[in-house]
Amino acid sequence: MKGDRNRWEARYAADRDEFPPPDPFLVHYAHLLVPGRALYPACGLGANALFLAEQGYEVDATDVSFAALSRLQDEAARRGLHVRTFVADLDYYPFPQGRYDLALVFYFFSPALIPSIKATLKCGGMIVYSTYNYRHTSVKPGFNPDYLTPPGGLSSCFSDFDILVSEPEAGEHGNLSRLIGRKRNT
Repeated sequence: MKGDRNRWEARYAADRDEFPPPDPFLVHYAHLLVPGRALYPACGLGANALFLAEQGYEVDATDVSFAALSRLQDEAARRGLHVRTFVADLDYYPFPQGRYDLALVFYFFSPALIPSIKATLKCGGMIVYSTYNYRHTSVKPGFNPDYLTPPGGLSSCFSDFDILVSEPEAGEHGNLSRLIGRKRNT
């Protein structure tokens, strides 16, 4: 964890560019989402968290980087928004169960965490997921393949959800997998 934290701290402390916009995939499909409480694990700078807060969501955003969350809090305050943030290493974080109406994950894939992320959602809750797939190594050869979705994208990871949007090979290079799904009532 310490190596990961140090790497992300260095990246976010050095990155002082203009605050990024929300992801276009989220913005485009926002009309499909269930309003309420949202969880955003591995949020980085949290541009998507700010977008959700602007839409009236109660947002809990977490990341391993203090620097990223500090910048997110500064930007939220500047915009007059509230986003609850907390530092956590997701490999060890005990996700609360059945608390959220929405979970969003962008550019972070860990198959071991999928069950925990699913469990955070209430019945009928939504998942918005966009991350790199197996084709990403053709764009960035040194990328660790353990963090890439398999062929077919995210649908196999969320086969127990009603899939509303599935883009297994999206993006300019076909190296993104995107999905929006609703947790089935059980």
